[in-house]
Formats: sequence, structure tokens, C-alpha cells
Amino acid sequence: MKSLSALLFLALAPVISLALVFPNADGPSFYLIAVSLGTSSVRPVMFDSSSGAVTLQDVGATFPAQNYFYQGHLRCSLDRTGDPNYRAYINTGFTSTGSCATYGKLGYLQGSTTNKCATYPNFQLQANQQNAQLGSRLTINHVGGFFACGPDEEIWYKQNEQDGPTDCMPFDLYTVPVV
Repeated sequence: MKSLSALLFLALAPVISLALVFPNADGPSFYLIAVSLGTSSVRPVMFDSSSGAVTLQDVGATFPAQNYFYQGHLRCSLDRTGDPNYRAYINTGFTSTGSCATYGKLGYLQGSTTNKCATYPNFQLQANQQNAQLGSRLTINHVGGFFACGPDEEIWYKQNEQDGPTDCMPFDLYTVPVV
């Protein structure tokens, strides 16, 4: 009987794993949660598929995005099929001197953008050595940080905290597995 159970498990393992990993993804899918620095506030990151905006507010047609890495790039999807999928980017603008800023809104888009300063940075997951229950922390080249800015609490990335909008609260983004 034990061998029958083992055989059944092995036969179903590929089906079970498909529920956790998008087709051709580099690893399991995950949600992102924002953990405010200095407090115990934990909130889900919400995605608006019509605008590509990422926020901490649950307004309009927002929902928690199912994130995953595909060929090293951070992506999200509306459901477990992985289609349609959206690629993460930083919607950086021009500074007053005409150069590209070191800060911008985090967003997801299909296709490309006409914004010459927009970047598709190398997002990485950094293991949390102090609290494994939180999962891994999302970083961009281990530089800068994420901030909730304005009344809609849109998510911004800043290389330097003093740059960009000033009505912002810093936080870390952590992964929570999709089950």
C-alpha cells in the first residue's frame, strides 16, 4: 500500500507543481507584501492591470499580482496560467538638467514604453537571515529602496531617499508564496 501511495504521489507531482510555478518560469510564483520600516505594518502590493500601476491601496480594479521570474526578469500575471504577463519596470523621468532621474514609479507593462528613461532593472531576491517566515526581500542591485508615496500610496523606487517625491514612507518588499 505504501508503494501505491508513493507511485500515486510521483504521478501527481508534476500536476501539483504546475499550480505553484508558471510555465517556463525560473521558480515558484509569489505575492509581494510591503513591510513598513520601524513598524509591524504588513500590506499586500496591489496591481492595476488597466494602468500598470502598483500601489498599496485597494482601489478600482486592483488585485494582488502573482509575481515570478522569467529568464531573470521580474514579471506578474493575472492568474495561474501566466498569460497575460506583465514585465516589471521603473517609470523614470527626466530631471531638470535633461538626464534620467534615479527614482521612478514601479509598474508592470506589456510590450514596451516610449519613455526613454524607463528602466527594466535587475530585480533580485535577497534571503531574510533574521526572519525566514517573511520570505525574501526584493531589491534592485542591492541599492536604494522602495517607498509608498502620495495619497494613493503608489510604489516608487529611489536610489537616494532624498530624491523624488517627499511625501513618502519607506518600506521593504518581501515575498509570500502563492499556494
